[in-house]
Amino acid sequence: MKPLSMAVMGIGLIALAAMGACRAESGDGGAGNAAGVGGGNVGGAGGGLGGGNTGGGNTGGGNTGGGNTGGSSGDGGNCPSMAKEDTDLACDDGCDNDGDGFTDCDDFDCEGKPAVCPAGPAENSNVLCMNGTDDDGDKKIDCEDFDCKERLVCKGEKTNAACSDGKDNDADGKTDCADTDCQREFIVVCNGASPVSPLPAKTAWPGLIKTVCSDGKDNDGKNGADCGDCRNSIEATDCHDLPYEAGNKACSDGVDNDKDGKIDCADTACADEGIVVCDKTKPGQPVSPLPAESAWPGLADAECKDGKDNDTNTYIDCKDFGCSKSPIVTVCNAEANDVTCKDGKDNDGNGKTDCDDFSCSQNAFVTVCKTEKTYAECSDGKDNDNNGHADCDDFSCNPATGTKNLACQ
Repeated sequence: MKPLSMAVMGIGLIALAAMGACRAESGDGGAGNAAGVGGGNVGGAGGGLGGGNTGGGNTGGGNTGGGNTGGSSGDGGNCPSMAKEDTDLACDDGCDNDGDGFTDCDDFDCEGKPAVCPAGPAENSNVLCMNGTDDDGDKKIDCEDFDCKERLVCKGEKTNAACSDGKDNDADGKTDCADTDCQREFIVVCNGASPVSPLPAKTAWPGLIKTVCSDGKDNDGKNGADCGDCRNSIEATDCHDLPYEAGNKACSDGVDNDKDGKIDCADTACADEGIVVCDKTKPGQPVSPLPAESAWPGLADAECKDGKDNDTNTYIDCKDFGCSKSPIVTVCNAEANDVTCKDGKDNDGNGKTDCDDFSCSQNAFVTVCKTEKTYAECSDGKDNDNNGHADCDDFSCNPATGTKNLACQ
């Protein structure tokens, strides 16, 4: 009976081997899974989980050789091969369509596809680069995170901490209070080029900053008083995202809206073209008598089509943002108010409609567009305007040219 038993056992082993081979080719398990998990990057039997990236996956048996294009991929061979993985469909199909070793949202080509690859959480703004938290989950905290390297909290000399650490943080040859960057209204650890003695405790800094940025004085003799200077500080939180002192209403309400120590027509922003409540022949003075609010649109239209550079900024009429971004000016065919920014029309003929037009999305008077332009929006780790880029990865916060939002400086 022993020979018969051995024969039966031999047949059983052959059957088990055959079943294992079948499973390996299917990509559902067996040798396929072993290749995908254990030997993925080297080689393997099948595609899908089993193929890996080099031998039997994206190169040999996956996207190119025997898997997605014509072989036995675990997805049934339904992964189209393409030069660039950059469509919503390709970025959500579970495939490495361009064979670069990165699938769907792990592929840089899929950035900017918010429908399938929403951005965030981000750690790239001054706020999130100094909060002691790994906001983006990359196991790097604050200035150890590559995304923080260019922020001023990591390389500048413009914070109270950087101005009192005994280091030349911006490598300009000047340390702490000797650096002119530290001789500002909002730097409370310095008195001119010398450190304050005794040095205030770190816990006292917020209160001291709040005081010097709201006392009505130009304490450092440059850049204006209060928030006129302190709006440039990431630590002067009371000066962030204040309303603009712009527009006829804000320029005639008797309030210092932007807390820079200048009220209404005394604020330079109230000298813009299209502002009809301030006398352009008498800078800093209101028109007398003050026109009724109902008359403002007609007066603004007249000023924005008179062929003159009324505010002497070298831009005339509708080429001046004072006219083209004014919510009450109608002669510029502008896309600049809540009505024209949600009517589905390209009102200014620039090829951009409604909130896709910067005249809407970057306009302080427009409220109907999701934006990423304020200090808060540029430092919350979120993709607020749903364009696939969060905080300082968004050109609205961190433009290639022009002024960066304070959160991204």
